Amino acid sequence: MPQTTQAFAVGSRGQDEVNRAVYFSPAVPWYYRRMSMMPAETACLSKYESDWLGRDVLDIGAGTGRTTRFLAPRARRYAAIDYSPVMVRYLKKRMPEIDVRQMDFRDLGAFADGAFDFVLATANVIDALPHPDRMRALAESRRVLRAGGVLAFSAHNLNYKLAFSGPRMRWCWNPVRLASKTVQYAIGSWNHRRIGPLRARTPEYALLNDPGHFYASLHYYAARATVHEQLERSGMRLVDVFDATGRVLAEADDDSENPWLFYVARARPQ
Repeated sequence: MPQTTQAFAVGSRGQDEVNRAVYFSPAVPWYYRRMSMMPAETACLSKYESDWLGRDVLDIGAGTGRTTRFLAPRARRYAAIDYSPVMVRYLKKRMPEIDVRQMDFRDLGAFADGAFDFVLATANVIDALPHPDRMRALAESRRVLRAGGVLAFSAHNLNYKLAFSGPRMRWCWNPVRLASKTVQYAIGSWNHRRIGPLRARTPEYALLNDPGHFYASLHYYAARATVHEQLERSGMRLVDVFDATGRVLAEADDDSENPWLFYVARARPQ
C-alpha cells in the first residue's frame, strides 16, 4: 500500500480520470439497475421526513432514478443532477417529467444560495472526488441549503475491516454461478493491479479501489471523526450516522463491519 507523499500526489491527480472512465461508460446504468431503497436510506428519510416531505429537494448523483421514484412525487420541488452524461440521458428518457441536469457536485452554480431544504447524495457519490474537490462539494452543499437544512450522504468507511483487501474468489457448487464469479474475480484482479499504483494513504484519508465496479474505481475513504471535522469546516453540524442496516450509531459504537456509512448534517446559520 503506497503511503508516500509522491504516491498521494499521483493518486489525487489520477482519481478524476479513473472514475470518469467508469461513470461515463455506456454500460454504467446496468451497474445501477437496483431500484429498491437501501435500509440506511429508508431509515434516514423516515427519521427526517419533516425536512424533505413537501419541501425543496436536491438529489445529487440521481443515476437511474432509484431515489427519484420515491422523492419526486413527495417533494414540493425536486431537482436531480448527475455528472455522468450517460446517467442523465438514461433518466431523461425514462422520466421525462423530472428536472434532471448534467452537473458536477463540485459546482452547483445553477442553483441560488439557500435554494433547498434537503440535499441527498447517496451511493457514495462524494467519494469519487479528489480531496480538494470533496471539500468544495461540501461547501457547495452548504451554500445551496437554507439554514437548518439537511445534507444526507453516504461515504466509504476507513475503519471497515476489509477496506484494504483485494479481490477474493468466492466458490460455490452451482457451475453457472461459479463461472460468473470466476470472470468477476479475473476482472477485479486485473483492475486491482491496474489501478494499484494510484492507491494512497494520508493521515486524513485513503484512496482505494474497492469491489465497486470490479475494482475499476478509485474512492475516498475516511473515518467518522474525519467526516465530522470536514462537515464542521464546511459550516455544517453532524447530527446522525446510520450503518448499512439503518441503525443509528453512537459515537463509541464499532463500525468496522460497515464498508460505508450514511451521514446526516444540518446547515449552520451563516
